[in-house]
Amino acid sequence: SGCGKTTTLRLIAGFERLDAGRIEIGDQVVADNGRHLPPERRRVGMVFQEYALFPHMSTAENVRFGLHRYPGDKEQRVDQVLELVGMTDLYDRMPHELSGGQQQRVALARALAPKPDLVLLDEPFSNLDAGLRVHLRAEVRSILKEAGATAIFVTHDQEEALSLVDQIAIMLDGRVHQVASPQQIYHQPATRAVAAFIGDANFFPGEASGYRVNCELGTLHLQYAAQGPVDVLIRPENVMVKPAPGTSETRVSEILFFGHDQLVGLALPSGRSLATRTGPMYNFVVGQPVSIEIAGLVSAYPR
Repeated sequence: SGCGKTTTLRLIAGFERLDAGRIEIGDQVVADNGRHLPPERRRVGMVFQEYALFPHMSTAENVRFGLHRYPGDKEQRVDQVLELVGMTDLYDRMPHELSGGQQQRVALARALAPKPDLVLLDEPFSNLDAGLRVHLRAEVRSILKEAGATAIFVTHDQEEALSLVDQIAIMLDGRVHQVASPQQIYHQPATRAVAAFIGDANFFPGEASGYRVNCELGTLHLQYAAQGPVDVLIRPENVMVKPAPGTSETRVSEILFFGHDQLVGLALPSGRSLATRTGPMYNFVVGQPVSIEIAGLVSAYPR
């Protein structure tokens, strides 16, 4: 929060002026130190966090509003985008007669109607309940793919980002720290800050030598060679845990059950904590002695 995501989106849309730098959409420069193309000439569609539908206009009228510069048949285009978002049966409904998810689809249809070069979405699911959010983001991804639209999607919900997009840019303190696929962002974070920000992370001090690192949990294998003092990143799903005899000093300290899996907190003999992710069928209890094993490759960051 507060790292500059919405400001970046508003700069791309043309609602704010650049202090420095350059913005290109396709092969067109829309902003630099001496140029500021107004929003209506940038061929950019915007879906706001609050949807920003006109309360006195019907579904169709809201969509039609974005077509004042559209060269083709406006009524045909309204029908096309409402069909695309599954809203043809609610053509004449007013915004107050629509659910949050339906309003979201109307806002998306309005943004897509003039066939923009780019669609910007600013935390569009933040006002929806969890179940609808999961359903609608899959729908929106499908709609954008079908429309062949390039989109920039702002969110602070990590699960949303990882599941929705092709490329993620991680912003911290006003700067982009890494741009990569969701898989690479999660499994190969560029910095310790990104590693700590994305997903659940365990960090342990260690000493690296090439592709091996020694830490409290033993000698582990690294994805990339490192040397000297490091912080070792261990994802909870890389920790294999199973019941152990009472002589084991590693104990279960807490259990967070999510239905599809559970996060099991462990107290190590050193006093450090270790989080592990297991399937829902494991029946651990707090205080239970366990043994652990680290599976797969881990990452290390200079300390």
